[in-house]
Amino acid sequence: METNALITLTGRQSIDGEDDKYELTTLGKYTQKGDKYYISYEGSELTGYENTTTTLKVKEDCVSMIRFGSSSTQMIFEKEKKYIGHYETPFGSLSVGVTTNKLEVNIDENGGEIDLDYMVELNNNLPVHNGLHLTIRKVGNPL
Repeated sequence: METNALITLTGRQSIDGEDDKYELTTLGKYTQKGDKYYISYEGSELTGYENTTTTLKVKEDCVSMIRFGSSSTQMIFEKEKKYIGHYETPFGSLSVGVTTNKLEVNIDENGGEIDLDYMVELNNNLPVHNGLHLTIRKVGNPL
């Protein structure tokens, strides 16, 4: 059953020794189907994904992130595995490689937390270190 959820995203990125961080709290949707959880939310200017919907499909050992809108991509996070895909932007398509260093999932029907630490390579350039921590809290009544 789909419910409203308060989603807090804390992201970080390290490039050439310089760290960039952001935190965003937004209202989204939270659904459980079998052993998978689905989290969706609208991006913002703060995250660089305005006019984009992000959906996470979460299992204990795998998180898939799908973005649709002005920027579209799919990334799969599995510990110590590399995923190769494409990142569609208004300026063209890029090759994206994602290597997951850490994946911790602690969620249930009421919400929970996801912690990701990963490297991203765009067009086979030097990898950039990223982190993403999500906190999901159900709010209100089921839709």
